[in-house]
Amino acid sequence: MTPTPPGQPADVVIVGAGIAGLSCAVHLADAGLRVVVLESSDVPGGRARSWADPATGFEVDIGPHVLLNKYANMQALLKRLGTAHQICWQTEELLTVLDRGKHLRFKVGGLPAPLHYVRNLPQVLRNVPLRHLLSNIRLGWRTMRSSPRELMALDDQNGRDYLLSAGVSPGFIDWFWASAAMAILNVPVEKCSATSLMRLLAQGLGHNDLAFGFPKVGLSDLYAWPAIRVLQRNGSEVRFGCAVNGLVRHGSNVTRVTLADGSSVDASAVVLAVPPTAIESLLPRQHSLTMTAAGFEPSPYISCYLWFDRMLSDARFWARPWSPGCFNTDFYDLSNIRDGTTGRGSMLATNIIWSHRAAELSDREIIDATLAEIADFAPAARQANLIGTAVHHIPMSVPCATPGIETRRPAIHQEKGLFIAGDWVDTGLPFCMESATRAGALAAEQLLAERGITAKLALPTPVPGGLTKWLRRSDGPDGF
Repeated sequence: MTPTPPGQPADVVIVGAGIAGLSCAVHLADAGLRVVVLESSDVPGGRARSWADPATGFEVDIGPHVLLNKYANMQALLKRLGTAHQICWQTEELLTVLDRGKHLRFKVGGLPAPLHYVRNLPQVLRNVPLRHLLSNIRLGWRTMRSSPRELMALDDQNGRDYLLSAGVSPGFIDWFWASAAMAILNVPVEKCSATSLMRLLAQGLGHNDLAFGFPKVGLSDLYAWPAIRVLQRNGSEVRFGCAVNGLVRHGSNVTRVTLADGSSVDASAVVLAVPPTAIESLLPRQHSLTMTAAGFEPSPYISCYLWFDRMLSDARFWARPWSPGCFNTDFYDLSNIRDGTTGRGSMLATNIIWSHRAAELSDREIIDATLAEIADFAPAARQANLIGTAVHHIPMSVPCATPGIETRRPAIHQEKGLFIAGDWVDTGLPFCMESATRAGALAAEQLLAERGITAKLALPTPVPGGLTKWLRRSDGPDGF
């Protein structure tokens, strides 16, 4: 798609055409503002984009992404863009885990939360001694009764130390919590914030109807190009190849964005919808946001795509427990998710999260290790012919949820006329697509409020229900 040529002055300039920037832009354009989105690359999507694989022609993502049915902002954005039907929801079971050669199938539903996990006891007890499982009771009770402020107070502790202090057995930490921290927070349990980890537990204990969703199309076709079409219909525009190198102020007001090619764009408000690693190139070194952003460490990952000449299984998605001796944590057979757009055989996508351990390996070595791990779950892979591969090295999946990071997440409204948006700002959510989408809506809300326009655009974070709803202490009238 060719972007609209530069036109009339912008009401708002948004730097970055990822999820946060496009979410914010759509909300502001719907409110009647003319928005110009400046994107330094030649394509939209940022860390959640897709393209046609040059060797096979099939659509691949930068890495496979998962949605959660409790994430209302992303679902609302897709509904606005007309692509909500392009999500394949896995409702029959939550997750299949390959552990010690056994397929452990975990389900949700049935009893009220948190008793809904009882139905999975036979699965867990196949590989985990009962005493290790029971060691989590005090932790669960404490977490269900904790207020958001009390959970935030844990931010100076790492996950492993906190779990041990709560009485969780080292064996269960290694079996479950190490995997949860790596798969969801993208960081080892001994390096993650106890606040980040216990927020996940509070949500898991409070919902008996969780479901994962998988895009049926590439991420760019799911939200990025549809959002751009919405913006263009509303008189806004997205300009590609426009690297921003600074802001110009008149007094205390931001009035202009300067570009790397020497040109500039006038605007009365600017939203920086970029990852923390990009802030230093946009703001002075002494700016408080620049110093805050410098404390965010990227979590790298490697995503592999493998094409086979036959179908390997009917599974959409499976995982394996974290282990230093293994590479991939999650696996997706996109042939069972996308509607006939992946060829006649299985198209597998995998993720090597926190990929430091694979940094010295060649792509061939990574593919060989990945192929062996696929065959552990789907033995048919040993007889199938591998007809194509691709390896994507991604410097940052999300920022690392290290101790102290939750209290350092910055506010969206930085100063008059300057806002930030992205998964790393203070949204009350883990670093994920929902956090980025909600950040875009919050930035639009606060920008409109600065102009005297009241609009409720951001949907609330999920509130735990079931027994947790009655046990949880509140920090105030707004609850969680």
